[in-house]
Amino acid sequence: MGQFFADQPWVAVFSVVALGSLLGLCRFGPVKLGAAGVLFVGLLVGALDKDIGPAVPTGVSALGLALYVYTVGLEAGPAFFRELRGQLAVMAAAIAALVITAGVVGFVGHQWFGISGPYLAGGYAGIGTTTPGLAAAQAASENPAQPAVGYAIGYPLAVVVTILFIAVLAGRRHWKARRDPGSGLPAELVTRTVQVTKDVRWDDVPGVATHRVLASEYRPADGEPRIAHALDVLAAGDLVVLVGGESDVRSATAYLGELAPLDLLDDRSTVDYRRILLTDPDLAGRTVAELGLGPRYGALVSRVRRGDFDMLAHDDLVLQLDDRLRVVMPHGRADAITRHLGDKESSVSEVSAVSLGVGLALGFLIGIPSLTLGTTTLALGAGAGPLVMGMFLGWRRRTGPLVWTLPTRANLTLRQVGLLLFLAVVGLTSGHSFRENAFSVFGLKLVAVLTLGAFVSYFLMVLGAKWLGQSRERTMGLLSGYVGNPAILAYANGRATDSRINAGYSTLFALGILVKIVCIQLIIGL
Repeated sequence: MGQFFADQPWVAVFSVVALGSLLGLCRFGPVKLGAAGVLFVGLLVGALDKDIGPAVPTGVSALGLALYVYTVGLEAGPAFFRELRGQLAVMAAAIAALVITAGVVGFVGHQWFGISGPYLAGGYAGIGTTTPGLAAAQAASENPAQPAVGYAIGYPLAVVVTILFIAVLAGRRHWKARRDPGSGLPAELVTRTVQVTKDVRWDDVPGVATHRVLASEYRPADGEPRIAHALDVLAAGDLVVLVGGESDVRSATAYLGELAPLDLLDDRSTVDYRRILLTDPDLAGRTVAELGLGPRYGALVSRVRRGDFDMLAHDDLVLQLDDRLRVVMPHGRADAITRHLGDKESSVSEVSAVSLGVGLALGFLIGIPSLTLGTTTLALGAGAGPLVMGMFLGWRRRTGPLVWTLPTRANLTLRQVGLLLFLAVVGLTSGHSFRENAFSVFGLKLVAVLTLGAFVSYFLMVLGAKWLGQSRERTMGLLSGYVGNPAILAYANGRATDSRINAGYSTLFALGILVKIVCIQLIIGL
């Protein structure tokens, strides 16, 4: 079997992708391995015969990695730059924790146990679960199999230890958050029809000024239902449809009056509503206000569903392809608004070859320059170059006619394909070396170093977040993003329902990858 895979490397690659994906679906305690299952199956298959690794087309891994990090950057860029000012102190704490961890892993591993830099760099990438970091370590090593051994040992260790930390955080009910007291954006939106029992100014209603509550439909006490444009004063007897998080809508309802005995949304004879898919490239990267639905059609957007999350629409919310817009409109205007927004299912998986090609080319270009410090050469390389460019272009969203962002489904598909190809090739090319080194005294030494590094790293991150006054929920998200593993994020979301978890993850995910890549190249020089 080993020789067959050596003779048929493409069969080996896609067999590993298939079997590894099946392994990734299996649950081990509270988590699944996900895409990492491909790496472990690749290591197992690669260990069958020493000729398998050299036969595998390694150029595939570079392409897969570039697709993965570029699409991650496109998605993470807007959140990163949006959070930059408010979370600058947290980002600095994360950078300090990663640098200190690199020092601990490098010093203890090299000075106490005599482990060489490539193994330690791969292990450091493993406890950071950073696939681009592994690529950077391999690119800087004479023997690319050595970092892969460290990564394969550190990765499962990171998942287990981080989950322990998350479990402890989830149990800290009296965690004080002096600088993060709010509940963030609502995890789920609700719609309620409220009957006004007193005269009130709309802008005084709790949550309106902060864009946490909006009105989608309104019926005066003596009139017909209408779209809730530019509400001013509400009078007793009026009905208004509120949209927002459960607690925010409850507060607004208490201020306005009481829940109405009827639901305005049940009557669609005057005001209609529907979900419409945004697929017109000319509208991507524009704000809700720039759609012009109010002036042109008398309509408004109340919600925007992106992926699996519903967001409350407001004028400054920037839209992207594949967003589903909940549009409240006058009866009979649905067809015209649908044509305006696109609503073509066939477009949600389409990719602009021009913007994708230009973005990746620019990413590879900025990865070329290098800086030599003593015996260490630093460069963004094929791992960080496309990531940085993706973050920048994702933040810019569009340049003239070029729309840089991708439809959500297309982004996720390209990301998964790229990651699976990269991990399959890494596993196959490193399997034989892993078999020779992991299950030995040397392997036990590496486990000890990485365990120490993992505990130091995660403890410093949590301590820094608490010292900076971050909430328990945001700290769980920050730790998930700091480690950079979606399985850990899923576990954190399973232990608490709060949008600050996802916000914290977005804050540190891309930044963590970049800092780890730099630290990895420094460790390689040991």
